[in-house]
Amino acid sequence: MFYLKLSWNNLKKNKTTYLPFLLSMIFLVILNLLMQVMIGNKGMQTIPRAATVQSIFGFGNNVVMIFSLIFAFYTNSFLIKQRKKELGLYNILGLGKSSLGFMLFVETMLSMVIVLITGIMSGTIFSKFLFLVMKKMTGFGEDFVFQLSTTMFVSVFILFAGIFAILFFYNFIQVIKTNPIELLHGGQTGEKEPKSRWILSLAGVGLLGTGYYLSLTIQSPVEAIQIFFLAIVFVIVGTYLLAITGSVTLLKFLKNRKNYYYNPKHFVNVSGMIYRMKQNGAGLASICILCTMVLVTVSSTAGLYFGKENVLRGRNPFDASITTQGKVPEIQETFETLAKKNHLEVTKSFYLELPSSIGVIKKGTTVIPMKQGEMNFSSFALLQFIPLDEYNRLTGEKQTISENEVLVYGVAGEFEGEEIQFPETTVKIKQRIKTINFLPSIAAISQAFLIVTPSSEISNQLIKQIELPENYEKSIQLQSEMAGDFKGTQENRMAFIQAMEKYTKQLNQPERTDLPKPSMAYAEFSSIDMDRLETNAFVGGFLFIGLIFGLSFTLATALIIYYKQISEGYSDARRFEIMQKVGMSHKEVRQTIVSQILMVFLFPITLAAIHLAFALPIIRKILVLFGLTDNQLITIVTVISVVLFTACYLLVYLFTSKVYYRIVERK
Repeated sequence: MFYLKLSWNNLKKNKTTYLPFLLSMIFLVILNLLMQVMIGNKGMQTIPRAATVQSIFGFGNNVVMIFSLIFAFYTNSFLIKQRKKELGLYNILGLGKSSLGFMLFVETMLSMVIVLITGIMSGTIFSKFLFLVMKKMTGFGEDFVFQLSTTMFVSVFILFAGIFAILFFYNFIQVIKTNPIELLHGGQTGEKEPKSRWILSLAGVGLLGTGYYLSLTIQSPVEAIQIFFLAIVFVIVGTYLLAITGSVTLLKFLKNRKNYYYNPKHFVNVSGMIYRMKQNGAGLASICILCTMVLVTVSSTAGLYFGKENVLRGRNPFDASITTQGKVPEIQETFETLAKKNHLEVTKSFYLELPSSIGVIKKGTTVIPMKQGEMNFSSFALLQFIPLDEYNRLTGEKQTISENEVLVYGVAGEFEGEEIQFPETTVKIKQRIKTINFLPSIAAISQAFLIVTPSSEISNQLIKQIELPENYEKSIQLQSEMAGDFKGTQENRMAFIQAMEKYTKQLNQPERTDLPKPSMAYAEFSSIDMDRLETNAFVGGFLFIGLIFGLSFTLATALIIYYKQISEGYSDARRFEIMQKVGMSHKEVRQTIVSQILMVFLFPITLAAIHLAFALPIIRKILVLFGLTDNQLITIVTVISVVLFTACYLLVYLFTSKVYYRIVERK
């Protein structure tokens, strides 16, 4: 009973440091319970692209659990440091280390009970609200209903019981291995004045520059994914080196400038920052990296969400389409008949017969056959040919070209130069077509071009030069495509889609093996309505996970800043007290505090914004893989994300600066 009362009093006495920790842990319980509600929902099996959406939420759940452990451990280190003096005093007054360990155990149990009870009760309410928000964002159907199960609560309990057990053992070890005198001065432990390290500072600049260079120069979206993680490593290491060693080097430089250093406004800040810059630098770098993670996560997922209609219309120029790996003229009649049968008015349609696209190796203006198994995304390109008369029929234009001329449309990428060099023929590019409304856009994993030739005979001749001999006959086989737009109710549109899907299954029976593209079905049907359902589920889930990550990283940033202000405040309190005793006025102390806080806490958000600006090119490349090519939209969403997060960051700064000032100012 004695230890229970003592532990409870300790929690109340240290509420300045414990309350934010407990609130953040409660928030993490809510997030983990929410993720369990999502992945444990039986309705998840019935949604469009169920496997993909489940993998997204599974990944998000793992990240949130790992983040919970790391975040709890990180913030706990601040708590135990601030409490070392108190624990040392208990030890000197006669409380043995085993007794201290038991007291810490009771405190840990009390904290865990408070966190789990409050978190689960709040989580049950908030997860219901957030569940409805996510359902609205994703458009999940009626089968996706809010459900709670014992398994969900048990999973959260086991996770946080494990986390608090780890924290207890860590704190107990800290007490066991430290003598009472060290405990008394533990909260005041600082770093020795570090030396200027030019080599490490230059290494930090070099690594940061390399990360920026990779982001600015990468061209292929597929390579962007591979390079992105390498660039992240360079930027993270470079940020830590610059914050720890580069800042010391800069402060040493300022200290050597006597006119600057021996100024009351600068003297205290520079000397104080140099004395503990190794610790401060690591903390500032951590804040900067977390800020960058928030900005990258939120801006990219929000950009994808708000640009989804552009993505949908790019992938689906028409409301519905059916393609076959062979010439099947009757699909036009069936398409129109089923539309009429389901009370849909066809407002626009086209029927097209084209040979299949050919994969080639493109080097400048030269295209050559791609050997079996050869694949290089930087030089790979898809070429599709269409005769001039067919192009004019579909577009309503009246273009003319000679036998050695072509028109080129960049489906993905731009064809440089004024000619195309085939192995045996060189043709001139008469004109580059700016827009085509009958072809879907594709994710620019590689380059892709539509080439308008004078006739189908010339198309076949060019195909023969770039296709392997064994594939030539298949490649020149005409493929049929029928597409159209409709007017009608959503119910009638869905009935038409079901009828067309049934017809497509009939075309695919029996299964065929002698196809130009054996990996694809003989007939494929797509509609913007079904694509919208799948895209809403995928992109909405993606944004929801992004917001969860953003909230988690923002919480971590705020709490690290808060604890850092407290830690720095206690470290600086005695020094500022001495300064006031030797003559510094109340106003001068406040100016010094404001100057130091601005210097320290505007650095991370400023550097994070710079990181994001240099990361934007590679983020755009990655978003191309999802079909989002609207760079203006991405930029606007990114700017809004930076403004909103900066506002939140400044609110945290204003609050924590008051806490810092209350600690260091002598009343």
